[in-house]
Amino acid sequence: MSLKMITLATCVAVIATSALAHKGATGMLLERMNGMLAMGKATKEISPMMRGQQDYDAARTTAYAAVLKTHSGEAMLNLFPEGMNMKPSVAKEEIWSNWEEFAALADDLEIYAEALDMAAGNGISEMASDAASMMGDDTSGMMGNAEVTALSLDALTALPVNMLFAQTAQVCSACHSKFRADE
Repeated sequence: MSLKMITLATCVAVIATSALAHKGATGMLLERMNGMLAMGKATKEISPMMRGQQDYDAARTTAYAAVLKTHSGEAMLNLFPEGMNMKPSVAKEEIWSNWEEFAALADDLEIYAEALDMAAGNGISEMASDAASMMGDDTSGMMGNAEVTALSLDALTALPVNMLFAQTAQVCSACHSKFRADE
C-alpha cells in the first residue's frame, strides 16, 4: 500500500469515527477520546505537506510531533485503566488481555514522535524509495510493533520526516486494527 493510501485511510478513519464517538463520553474516557481526536486532526493537517503537496515547514513538523508526544507512551497508557471500555468507547478487550503489545505500540508512537521532532530539519524525501534505502530494503518488519525500540533514536532521526511520518501512520494503523472496534 502506498504512503498516500495509508495516510489517507488512517486520517479518514480517525477523524470520521472520532467525531461520532465522543457523544456521551465524560471524564477519563472523554480525555482519551479527545487525545485521539487531536492526533487524528494533526495527522490530517500535516498529511498534504508530507505528501509533497504543500511546501515543507519544519515548525509544523515540530508542532505535529508535540501533539503526538503529548498523547502517546505513558500518557496514553494512563488513560486505559483496566475495564475502561464502556460505551461510547471503541476500545477492544484485547487492550487489557494483550497489554504488552498495546503498551509497545504506545511506546513506539512516542519514539516516532520524538524522532519526528528531532528530524524536523531533515525535510522530506522526493522519493519514498530513497528513504527506504536508508533503512535497508525492507522496513516493513519494524513498523507497527515493538521492534522499533531496537532501533536507535539516532538512526531514526537520520531519516527524512516523510519516512518517519509513514512509519508513524503504520503504528497507528496497527494499533487501530488490533485494539479498536468498528463502530
